[in-house]
Amino acid sequence: MSPLFSVVIPTHNRAPLLRRTLEAFLRQEGPTFELIVVDDGSVDATAALLESFRDPRLRVVRQPNRGLALARNAGAARAAGDFVLFSDDDMVPEPGFLQAHLELHRRYPSAAVVSRSYIPESLGQAPFTRFWRAQTEAGVRGKGDGALLGWGGFWFASLSLPRVLLPPEPFACFQEYGWEEHELGWRLWQKGVRPRLALHARVAHEDRVSLEAALAKRRSMGRMAWQFYRLHPHPLVALWTGVHPLFRAYKRWTYPWARAERLLEDRSWEQGEGAFRGYRFLLEAAYARGLLEGLVSLR
Repeated sequence: MSPLFSVVIPTHNRAPLLRRTLEAFLRQEGPTFELIVVDDGSVDATAALLESFRDPRLRVVRQPNRGLALARNAGAARAAGDFVLFSDDDMVPEPGFLQAHLELHRRYPSAAVVSRSYIPESLGQAPFTRFWRAQTEAGVRGKGDGALLGWGGFWFASLSLPRVLLPPEPFACFQEYGWEEHELGWRLWQKGVRPRLALHARVAHEDRVSLEAALAKRRSMGRMAWQFYRLHPHPLVALWTGVHPLFRAYKRWTYPWARAERLLEDRSWEQGEGAFRGYRFLLEAAYARGLLEGLVSLR
C-alpha cells in the first residue's frame, strides 16, 4: 500500500542537523509516510548516520554532489506517496506536523501547503539572529490556518503538494544559489496552484545563519535573477526579481554598495535601536550588487 506522504530531504555534509530532523520525522504519528533522504555527495558522517537507522520508512538515495535542485529531483523521482513534502535537513518538525499538512490538503485539494517555520529561541539572541527570526515571522504574522499566500509563497524548504501536480524534473538547476524554489513556484502559480499556510504544521529552522552567509546568498540571488528571467521573460518576473531597468536603477540608487561597505567596516550600529534597519539595508545592497554583477556577466 502506498504511503500518503513522500518526504524528500536533500542533505550534504550536515550529519548532526540531519539526525535531529530524521528523528523528529520518524516520531510523527497519523498519516503514513516514507522518508526519502538524498545524500548529495556527503563526505562527513552522513553515510554512517543513515545506516544507523533501522526503520523501513527510511529510503536512502546516494549521488555525487550535484546541488540542491538535482538532489530534490532525484528524491521526487522516487516518491510513491499521494503527496510529496519537500523539507530541508535543518527543518525539525513538531508533533502533528504531517497531520496538519494532510488536513489542509483535504480542505484545498489542489493547493501547495506551506509549513509554519520559525527560528527557535535555542539559537540565541544575537542581534542578527533576532532580526532573522523577525524576518521569518514577517511573511505569515497575523495569517490564519489555510491563508492564501502570494506567488512568492512557495517555500520548498518545507512545503507539500499533490504528487500529480509536480512536473517531471521539477527543479531547474541554477548556476549558483537562488530562485530554484521561486522558479518552480512561478510555474505552479501559472497552472493555478496556490500556496496556503498550514499554521499548525510548525517546523523549527535549526540552522544558524550569520550576516556574512545571508549577504553572500542575497548577492548570489541577484546574479541568478537574470537566469530566472531568461527562463521566464515575463514583465511580472522582471519586476519581481528587479531586473527591470527602472527597478534596477532604483535599487542601485537607494542601496549603494559603498554605504554597505562602511556599515560592514564599523558594526557598532548592531547594538543600537537601528540594527534591523541596518540589516535590511545590507541585504538589499547585496542583492542590488548581485543584480549588477549578473548584468555585466551577460555582456
